[in-house]
Amino acid sequence: MTADRPHGDPVPPSDGTIIGACPLDCPDGCSWLVTVEGGRATHLRGNPEHPFTRGGLCKKVNPWLTMAADPDRLLRPLRRVAPKGPEVPFVDAFEPVSWSEALEEIAGRFRSIMASSGPAAIWPFAGTGNVGFIQGGAVPVGSRLWNHLGVSGHQISICSVSGHVGLSYSTGTAAGMDPEDVARAGTVVIWGSNTLVANRHLWPFVEQARAEGAPLIVIDPVRTRTAAAADHHVAPRVGTDGALALGLCRAIIDADAIDRDGIETSTVGFEDLVASLRPWPVERAARVCGLDPAEIEELAVLLTDRQPLAIKLGQGMQRHAGGGQTARIVSYLPALTGSYGLRGGGLVYSTSDRYQLNVAAAAGTDLGSRPRHLAMTNLVANLTTLDDPRVEALFVHGANPLVSNPDTEGVRAALARDDLFTVVVDVFPTETVDYADVVLPSTLQHEQYEINDSFSHLYVSLNRPAVAPPGECLPHTEIFRRLARALDLDEPALQASDRELAAALLDTPAYRDAGLTVEVLEERGWARLPSSPAPWLPFAQGFPTPSGRFEFASERAAAEGHGLVATYRPPAEAGPDPAADDVIGGPGYDLVASASDHHINSVFAGTAVVRSRTGPPTVRIHPDDAARDGVTGGSTVRVGNERGGFEAVLEIDPGLRPGVLATTKGWWRMGVNATVDERDSDMGRGAVFHDTRVWLQPAAG
Repeated sequence: MTADRPHGDPVPPSDGTIIGACPLDCPDGCSWLVTVEGGRATHLRGNPEHPFTRGGLCKKVNPWLTMAADPDRLLRPLRRVAPKGPEVPFVDAFEPVSWSEALEEIAGRFRSIMASSGPAAIWPFAGTGNVGFIQGGAVPVGSRLWNHLGVSGHQISICSVSGHVGLSYSTGTAAGMDPEDVARAGTVVIWGSNTLVANRHLWPFVEQARAEGAPLIVIDPVRTRTAAAADHHVAPRVGTDGALALGLCRAIIDADAIDRDGIETSTVGFEDLVASLRPWPVERAARVCGLDPAEIEELAVLLTDRQPLAIKLGQGMQRHAGGGQTARIVSYLPALTGSYGLRGGGLVYSTSDRYQLNVAAAAGTDLGSRPRHLAMTNLVANLTTLDDPRVEALFVHGANPLVSNPDTEGVRAALARDDLFTVVVDVFPTETVDYADVVLPSTLQHEQYEINDSFSHLYVSLNRPAVAPPGECLPHTEIFRRLARALDLDEPALQASDRELAAALLDTPAYRDAGLTVEVLEERGWARLPSSPAPWLPFAQGFPTPSGRFEFASERAAAEGHGLVATYRPPAEAGPDPAADDVIGGPGYDLVASASDHHINSVFAGTAVVRSRTGPPTVRIHPDDAARDGVTGGSTVRVGNERGGFEAVLEIDPGLRPGVLATTKGWWRMGVNATVDERDSDMGRGAVFHDTRVWLQPAAG
């Protein structure tokens, strides 16, 4: 491997401490330190000098080095020798081949497909298993090759896109306040986020605010660890967050608890908002949300009593039919209270917009264009109904769609197509690998070169490889360099080294003016973003909207079919009366599959370390629902609907809202997403994981 390392890329040391960063799809983007002894990584810990990481990683990442050495790790390229699917055991379904054999087979199939159907018949399917800018899905990796070939484009739409679009109409960006300034908030709201599990490095800043008297309010239909730790927990029906936010806006305006001067000088469309709220008295909002009107009135007082107001808006609340509109409505609340103009006030959703790296240069957008763009959350439709041309080749990397995508059974059937040539680049034999024709073994973060952002802080990180990869594993970038050579492509940009790609990313006026170079980042490991110097008030000079102000009313949103002012869109499935006997198998439930406390999405979920910690998958139910349905804690139940289902061990949870079933996502060979419809949200073609109605019954046998 060392002999094949591109010129200019660093060689891992034999001994020392290497600064890097966690690459997983988590807001925290932690800086870490890898201890290397005799060429082996012996210890991993959080970087104590990093202002957000503060020396601690999470229990999902702490066993990283053990998980990297899991005996199931893929170490050689593989070629299928048995029919697709899980029926043939993995060890019998593939044969080892050399890298040259694997890449020649891929190149040969690609040439044939491009000659007969055109390059658009090839779909590179990138995920967020690594969210880096060099090896991961942020650019995503391979874009230079794909642009040069002119294959189908890929939209990563599975996580937070609806909220991004919704917020773009009101604030102009999803990058709101500095998350560290939550410590200065007068009131903290965590809305649709289990912060203690999925964003734990934000929690110390929440606790700092609480120590100064700020109340913590958590809005979530599930009593998560974060909700249980709050001063106030509000549990609306699943998918009705937008109605709750409208009711709060109406209550705050009716009480004249608004910042009139700020609204006059820094916003547009306030009168349009007032008119739109006439149908939304607190009583109606309470009825829709399944809450007591007094609960909403009390919440409105809490939001205005102590300023500034800081809202941590999680991705969970926008994964339903009206997710984009919901994010847009919630963003109205800090504008009404004047919090956007105060340090410690505003909205925390995703800081990724602030990085402003030169993605176009790194991706090589000048090398060619894509004829169409396919959303990853429409995988089934794209593989089964799309034509002109039909997708004939799928190149999957950093993704595990059989676990992570909606409509698991539809994905399974689509991937089983005999005429679909599928390449999977991965670290472990996932369920998606069961349907691969060629499998390519990938490096992990401590074995590769990477630049990482965060969507919960304002520091860019550079990850240096600490050790050489095991077996024949290669970084994604090297895989694409070799594939370009196998395709006989002589474009020099396709052979750029990892350091050259990093330099391209940093080639912007802001990074140049700040002297923030590859060499500086290699030495220090991280740096504060030059676009967001501390203290940072993002909207002190106005908002990046067409008007330059916060927009309660958005002409752009109206032109794009989303209304001049945000409106409530009810969930398509979730949220009916929990007592309604409206699905086969018993009374219906709203299913919420939130982040696991043991693994991030499906990454590492199948390793021995994680399996030893988790036990079997569980699903939680309110005791009244369990008594009515005649099911008991500890029993195995089946949860499902007309699309499919899964089995799990039942847990009784008196803190859960009646009518809700709560489980966690990312389990291998469980199939929670078999119940989820492949259906777009209102904005950005986002997924609707939390807009799912199911039944529950004892498992057969």
